[in-house]
Amino acid sequence: MWHSCVRRSVEDFFADHEDKRPLYDAFLALVERFGPVTVNVSKTRISFQMRVRFAGVSGIRRNGLVCGFWLKRRIDSPRFSRVEHLPPGDYVYQFRLRDPGELDDEVAGWIEEAAMVGRQLPF
Repeated sequence: MWHSCVRRSVEDFFADHEDKRPLYDAFLALVERFGPVTVNVSKTRISFQMRVRFAGVSGIRRNGLVCGFWLKRRIDSPRFSRVEHLPPGDYVYQFRLRDPGELDDEVAGWIEEAAMVGRQLPF
C-alpha cells in the first residue's frame, strides 16, 4: 500500500493543517472500533496497521483529507475518488473526508472489512 522510511508524529503531520486534525481523529476512532491498530506516520501519509497496513490517510487537501483502505474485492460507489486494482484480487480505494458526519454506516462497513484484510484472516 503506502511506504516511507521517514517517521514523524501525528502532530508533525498536521502541524500546518491543524484544522484537519478533527477529521483524522474521527477516522482513527472509526478504524479503532474494529480492533487495536498501529499508527505509522511518515512525511506524506499515515497508515493504520494490524498484521498489515489496511487503511490510512494519504493526503491533506484544502477541503479535507484523502483517506483510503484495502479490500479483496471490487465495489462501486460514487464516494470513491480513486480505485486502484492490484491483480489478481486486491483493490485500494480512496475517498475524500470533508466532515466527520461522512463516516456513516457504509464507510464503517468498508473499514470493518478492510480491518479483516489487515488481520490477514480468511474470508
